[in-house]
Amino acid sequence: MNEPAAAPGVTRSLKILALFTLALVLVVAAIDFLKLLGSGGIVILSAILVTYLILPVVGFFRKQMPLIWAILLTYAFIAIVIAFVVIVVVPPLVAQAHTLVVDLPVRLSTLQRQVADPTNPVFSKLPADVRNYIDNLPAEVNKIVSTYGLSVAQQALSVVFSLFSLFLSVIIVPIMAMYIFFDTGEVKRGFLGFIPHRARPKAIAILADLNRVIGAFVRGQVLDGLILAVMVSVMLWALHVPYALLIGVAAGFLNLVPFLGAIIGFIPSVLLALITNGWENAVIVAVLFGVIQQVDGNVILPRIMKDNVLLSPLVIIVAILVFSALFGVMGTFLAVPVAAMARVLKLHFTPAPTPSEMEVDEGQAKALTVF
Repeated sequence: MNEPAAAPGVTRSLKILALFTLALVLVVAAIDFLKLLGSGGIVILSAILVTYLILPVVGFFRKQMPLIWAILLTYAFIAIVIAFVVIVVVPPLVAQAHTLVVDLPVRLSTLQRQVADPTNPVFSKLPADVRNYIDNLPAEVNKIVSTYGLSVAQQALSVVFSLFSLFLSVIIVPIMAMYIFFDTGEVKRGFLGFIPHRARPKAIAILADLNRVIGAFVRGQVLDGLILAVMVSVMLWALHVPYALLIGVAAGFLNLVPFLGAIIGFIPSVLLALITNGWENAVIVAVLFGVIQQVDGNVILPRIMKDNVLLSPLVIIVAILVFSALFGVMGTFLAVPVAAMARVLKLHFTPAPTPSEMEVDEGQAKALTVF
């Protein structure tokens, strides 16, 4: 007796589950492979990021000239921008970093005195345990910085300024990015060779959407980081908070991981404002940080992404937590683009339910109510 055939919906669901499982396995394998490569994996990722960053500029020049000249002209433009940054931004940035290292013990001692002051309008209202913890914190930080700060700084400088690192960043990454431009068509054709002919239109559409999402995320995060760095630096400078440029640049760079830049920049800004200018200035800095975060998250970033990367804050936070726990620092940076790619696959194979499908009666609504 023949068994009944599986329902079409069940078969389709199983295929989708298999596809997502395969995609997850490939992502995990790719991340593990890049981690095994070490510096080589960083170079590969850097070349891919550079390719996506310069893609619109190369595409613009490509309309008027051959691809090789479009790439070279783009590289020349980037070199001019980098030279401008090195001449204008780097000197004050280095000066503020040097001043911070010199003044850090004094800043920590000032914070310690303010915490111990019973008349302080802010710290005197905190619980005794919290005050004791904060009171001991500057001494611990000062001890750590004094013990490990110099050796860490020397090791970091040796890595950054080593000839090998410079060779990788200045020579190999641009060359690899150039070859990615040249060989993209061949790689795409080779990949489609493994796809059945009837499924190739669907595969091409998925690849196009994945390419658009990854490009939008990479360019959007870099541009958003630059805008955030400017907003934070100008705000802190206007409020006379020390190391405004240093904190702004750090916040913009760390914003490559969504939300991290604003969070990391908030703490030292408020503490420095409190130590240097008083609690009123610290409150203003905290409020303006919140305003900047809201403007960035609700106005600037959606316009930059242009609906290409639509992930809720909850999905972003969960993705970052999971990937950072599984894959470390590299997983932290790759969490959001991987989640965005998963969203593309979901939309292609499981479209969102219609409004009528989302309707529930009153009894079901009460059963689904959590709070």
